[in-house]
Amino acid sequence: MIDRKIFSTYWGYPQVNAHVSDVSFLHALLRYESCLASCQSSLGIIPNEAAQAIQEAVNRVRVDEGLIQQVDTSTAENGIPTIAVVEAIKEQLDQSYHPFLHVGVTSQDLIDTAHILVLQQLTKDFQQLFSGNFQSLVRSWLKQSDWVCMARTRQQQALPVTFGYKLYHWFTPLMDSLAMLGQLRFPVSLGGPVGDMRAFGAQGKELIAKLAEALGLDDFGTVWHQNRQPVFTIINAYELVLMQLRKILQDWIFLANSEIGELRLLSKGKSSAMAHKNNPVQLEQAMVLVSIALDSIQNLKSHAVFTSERDGVSWTLEWYYLFALDSQLQLAAHGFLKTMHVMDWQKEAMEKHASPFQHQVQDAALSEGFRKALEKLLLSREN
Repeated sequence: MIDRKIFSTYWGYPQVNAHVSDVSFLHALLRYESCLASCQSSLGIIPNEAAQAIQEAVNRVRVDEGLIQQVDTSTAENGIPTIAVVEAIKEQLDQSYHPFLHVGVTSQDLIDTAHILVLQQLTKDFQQLFSGNFQSLVRSWLKQSDWVCMARTRQQQALPVTFGYKLYHWFTPLMDSLAMLGQLRFPVSLGGPVGDMRAFGAQGKELIAKLAEALGLDDFGTVWHQNRQPVFTIINAYELVLMQLRKILQDWIFLANSEIGELRLLSKGKSSAMAHKNNPVQLEQAMVLVSIALDSIQNLKSHAVFTSERDGVSWTLEWYYLFALDSQLQLAAHGFLKTMHVMDWQKEAMEKHASPFQHQVQDAALSEGFRKALEKLLLSREN
């Protein structure tokens, strides 16, 4: 996002939780090393006293501006943030235990897992946004489900339908895609320097399982250094949500057109030259935020193919867009939900457009079926 104070409220910065702030990301890297040592000691890979010393050292590392600056400097030289993090742990660790730190793993294991931890927390919060007030608003609109309005094909009036029919086709795909987020799996990464877990021998798979459990992640039973499907399975699920948000917003912007007038915004959007205008600024803002997130996903996908066992270019670009998406996905959700609170549906305008087609009104039983189906879906999400 553009880091400019004159746009900060428009972009929605105050509403964003920084899951992937420098501090939270560094804590994720440190947590990996601590859990790794514990799991390795349970399998006899490193001594118990070494694991305990490493965990204590990790707890003593201060994630402050000093460490952030060290990581920044080191990353500029080495292309990865983990070297400075490992050095920070060593500074707090008796030298006799240094050989037992970071055993058998590589920077990609830590960085990939840190991103997965961020995406896991983001997904929990993202789903929470689309509960509570969101579902209450949809329910309140369902009370108007018997209003008659026009379906439009290719932006032209087609046949009369009910408002409940429109609500069904806006929110059912959205809630279906949100449900897919709840089915996502978030894997730990553990492969070692070239992704073959050679340092762990026959204990490799058991170590992955233990580390996944310790971090609250999933065990895919395999190494995914080159295979980026775990990341893109998550990203693809978000893309479906964003695509439906964009479809809904496009419809709403069209219905808020002054010549249509079936949707009125309670918020103001002034023109500098035309006092009579009330521009649909919040709808446009939400559309912009959704579009930015979709653009980042497309850019991320364009760098999905890795060369050889590790690709320094594609991998680094992946970080860039994952860092950006953490805030962009939140902003898109907040922008959409904020807009819902300032919308006022206009029954009179709907009926005016539908009145010439009254003899072709949607069958009442069919219309009621759409309303009941959406209510059932809302109820299932509450449970």
